[in-house]
Amino acid sequence: MKKRTKLTVGAMTVLAGVLLLSSCTASFCSNIDKAHILYAFDYGVSDYYETQEEGTLPVFEDNPYVFYKAVMPSSNNSGIGKANADAAKAGIQTPSTNYYVQMDKLVLTNALKKSKGDSVDLKKVTYAEVIDALDDYGYLKFYVEEGDKPKLWNNWTKLNDELRKQTAVAGSGIVMDDLPSNDYLAIYQKDMNALIASYRSCLAIDKADYGYYGYANGAHYRENKTAVEIQAKDWGYAWKKGFLEGLLIFPIGWLTETFVKTFKNGGVAGGVAQLLAIFLITFIVRSLMLVVTIKQTTGNAKMQALQPEIAKIQNKYPNANTNNYEKQQMAAEMQKLYKKNKINPLSTLLVMIVQFPVFICVWGALQGSASLSSDSLFNLHLSDSINTVLFNGANWANGSAVTALILFLLMAAAQVMSMLLPQFIQKAKRKNITKLGKNPAQNQQANNMKMFTYIMMAMIIFMGFTLPSAMGVYWFVGALFSIIQTLIVEWVTQKRAKKKGR
Repeated sequence: MKKRTKLTVGAMTVLAGVLLLSSCTASFCSNIDKAHILYAFDYGVSDYYETQEEGTLPVFEDNPYVFYKAVMPSSNNSGIGKANADAAKAGIQTPSTNYYVQMDKLVLTNALKKSKGDSVDLKKVTYAEVIDALDDYGYLKFYVEEGDKPKLWNNWTKLNDELRKQTAVAGSGIVMDDLPSNDYLAIYQKDMNALIASYRSCLAIDKADYGYYGYANGAHYRENKTAVEIQAKDWGYAWKKGFLEGLLIFPIGWLTETFVKTFKNGGVAGGVAQLLAIFLITFIVRSLMLVVTIKQTTGNAKMQALQPEIAKIQNKYPNANTNNYEKQQMAAEMQKLYKKNKINPLSTLLVMIVQFPVFICVWGALQGSASLSSDSLFNLHLSDSINTVLFNGANWANGSAVTALILFLLMAAAQVMSMLLPQFIQKAKRKNITKLGKNPAQNQQANNMKMFTYIMMAMIIFMGFTLPSAMGVYWFVGALFSIIQTLIVEWVTQKRAKKKGR
């Protein structure tokens, strides 16, 4: 296998490892969080009204304060809409509208009892009380605290069982033909789980409403996507999720949440507060990484300073690529030079090994941050991936796609500059060296390094395009940090070289 092919395969392996490890980091969403998100994707078909209008009916018998009208959602972004579409494709009969209406009534009754007590008089509840109860306790449609290990979907199953029992009661308002089959229920549950699978922004330090979930189907009391209540998480919860979650992801996420909260309390707009928080997180992480890898970073600086001497050794053995004797002699001199200057040629690899899990943890923390799923920066939600925003036509109208495009271009340009700058510096130094002739080994090594750099650069830009926009900000700031670091190291190296020259 050619060296260039090996480098390509190696780089692709690194990318696959990144994607694999990132998928292994646990979601911080608890079952209660997931229930809230599920309800945002299926809050039923009942559209509630404060006064009786054409086509509306009383929610509860003899109640003159709240009325409803059934509005079946058709959007594939809604649980019911997607489940009905998939059931139709599979030739499975969908339940009647009355099934959803009766399910909504059960959910509303349970929410009112939870809100106002079991003795609540359903004949007297008002429109405002209905909306408040559903906003606070509608999520109980999918979850209820019961036993030592309450499970998601436990209450939903019970509600379906209750409706099935009601069909045997005369005048209950529902019959067997209204109910869904087990096959339909399986499709619905699968589709709902798929809808919420990509939502992982549940790392919160305060219990509050975050994000923008669900869909808009024209319901006059809930026309837009909505924030949902996310439970506060602590370090103990994080350790139960996994080693990386407890060691790094939660601390980074905690800092992110704390910075956003602090900036917002100081009067900074939400989107700007998020941007400043990511700036600080990037600076802290990269500074700590610099402390941890200072020895390796110093070694890399020495390697750059020694490029003229390395080039001279390589030029002494122009046939090292094909002549084993010259290859061995060149390797011996190179090893002697490294030993004399206390350099480990593998230091760059060691830095990458350390950086790899840190990158995964930063990714997991920013993806999990509840605060980053709320508010927006020039209409761009930093929890949304850049490619998702760009490929949605509606986002060009509201300006979020323009913001995403500018962020991507800035991130890509900064990454290109940060990764190519060391090569530009080395190339400049090599110009001062008189070549003794063509050196295939030297040229091949340089070409291999360029190829590896280009592949890594392409991978980072690709991931920046597909990951949450917050990672694009992180990579942009991180690239600026690297550029400044490279320039400072080069300046210090030059100063030291001049002193030695004296």
